[in-house]
Amino acid sequence: MIEIERLTKRYGDTTVVDDVSFGVEEGTITVVVGTSGAGKSTLLRMINRLVEPTSGRVLIDGQDTRSIPEDDLRHRIGYVIQGYGLFPHRTVAQNIATVPRLLGWDRKRIADRIEELLDLYQLDPAEFATKFPHELSGGQQQRVGVARALAARPELLLMDEPFGALDPVIRAKAQDDLLAIQRRLRATIVLVTHDMEEAFHLGDRIAVMDQARLIQYGPPAELLTRPAEAFVERLVGTADRPFRLLSLAKVEDALEPGLAEGEPVAASGTLYEALSRLMWCGRQDLPVADGTGSVIGRVSITGILAYGRSA
Repeated sequence: MIEIERLTKRYGDTTVVDDVSFGVEEGTITVVVGTSGAGKSTLLRMINRLVEPTSGRVLIDGQDTRSIPEDDLRHRIGYVIQGYGLFPHRTVAQNIATVPRLLGWDRKRIADRIEELLDLYQLDPAEFATKFPHELSGGQQQRVGVARALAARPELLLMDEPFGALDPVIRAKAQDDLLAIQRRLRATIVLVTHDMEEAFHLGDRIAVMDQARLIQYGPPAELLTRPAEAFVERLVGTADRPFRLLSLAKVEDALEPGLAEGEPVAASGTLYEALSRLMWCGRQDLPVADGTGSVIGRVSITGILAYGRSA
């Protein structure tokens, strides 16, 4: 559990983060969004004390980060920035090994961890371990940057606009890769972005900042259905709100009893995906299968639209 309590940062008469408080549950992704200059990146850097707060504190599992030596703290917190910050003169393996070496891991443990992370990111160790950053694509550099941040199994991963330099296709793949690995490792992540689509795709909870203040903090659906201020409403948009709600809800949320013909849709899929399938197939309903492949009911266009109206 990460607890951010009344964090404030002032530079002279200018307040860049103003009395911000929220908690991050273990194994979840919190996304911090807001306009340029809202204080997002400064907030992130105060968590690992790259920027010292003027007041307030950060607790990791109840321990005040001010009581942890700075080097120890940063070994416990992974940090990924836009551009990935890879050392250009070091190979992929040497980049990933940076923090484990500082922590005194033995060679075999380091080698095993490098191989594990490259396999996890579907980068063949035999091919990629000896490559240098300039020999990698943007997407590959991004994966190596995250692998390096995860190498010492940190308690928390901070990510500051990690996908900003990627083109849209690679960016979408990088986001999906992050979600898959986060679910597998149960990593706790705080990620900064200016992109609301990215925030809705990745975040279990979203923190909205404006003019140094925290305006709203909650699950994506809450921001869509109960925006705290007009600023939040403008940020999340109104025209496509029903479709965003459907992209957040699962098929099981609109499950109906009975049978239907056709190829089943997954209960864990989104209602937006199910609606797209129904319209593509020209059907009014389709069967729904659970994780074992067993049919547990059906989903219909009528049921999905009713769910959207009631949300």
